[in-house]
Amino acid sequence: MTQNQAFANTASRTERIREWISKPGGFGIITGVIMFTSITVVGFLFRFISPYGADEFVGESFESPSFAHPMGLDQLGRDVMTRVFAAVPADIGIAFLGVSIPLVIGTVVGILLGLAKNKYFISIVSSLIDGIIAFPLLIIAIAMVTFLGPGLINVVIILAIMNWTRYARIARTRAVVVLSQNYIEATKLMGYSRRRVIGKHVAPNVSSESLAYALSDFILVIIIVSGLSFLGFAARPPTAEWGSMIADGRTYLGSAWWMTIFPGLALCWSAISLSFIVEGLSRRDRGNS
Repeated sequence: MTQNQAFANTASRTERIREWISKPGGFGIITGVIMFTSITVVGFLFRFISPYGADEFVGESFESPSFAHPMGLDQLGRDVMTRVFAAVPADIGIAFLGVSIPLVIGTVVGILLGLAKNKYFISIVSSLIDGIIAFPLLIIAIAMVTFLGPGLINVVIILAIMNWTRYARIARTRAVVVLSQNYIEATKLMGYSRRRVIGKHVAPNVSSESLAYALSDFILVIIIVSGLSFLGFAARPPTAEWGSMIADGRTYLGSAWWMTIFPGLALCWSAISLSFIVEGLSRRDRGNS
């Protein structure tokens, strides 16, 4: 490849990127992806580059932000910046599991409901879904975590038990619409097996709808995980987690504001980045419709 060809290819790619960004929602999507990727990557890599451990006592308690410790030290002399980024796998990782597991379970159940012909089965499962959805997720999570005990794994279990219902309702509604389309009837007339119809035509169309909801649900789950930790129901000391760090710092908010502000900013950064992506995708969808 000549130098001119390489330059032309680069210019073409740059032009396609600019065209994609110029479409409705493009700037929001790019901004959100950059923000979310930055905190995720830094969070997962920071433990390897930080000179301190998340639970290491490195100085005097309540030391204010300085060049050596940009986010200061907490009440036990631990580096706040190290703990803020060490909390990323706990908050974002647990939230990812808390979304992906219900997503898979709910989508499968919703497709099965859309395919089901037995009215009694549909009525029983639909009533179960409506009953679970009727209760606020955070209230049920608090009630169940008092039964199962505190811990991030228990939070994932609770979210898997409770949150699949929303995905099941979305998937069932979408599956009913997809199954009524003419091309589905055509595949049956062509002799396609039921498994092939579901795997190649029903599931992909249903999953796209569920994935769109999962992205917005990610924001809520991150806040729920942090909220439960703030109340002492999720992360156990000395685990670094944004909600528990905010709870620890609220007592010293007047004298050691950095203990609360920086974990709160990390939580806001994650939620806002996902909001940018969701809003951008929503605007892109409206612009294409």
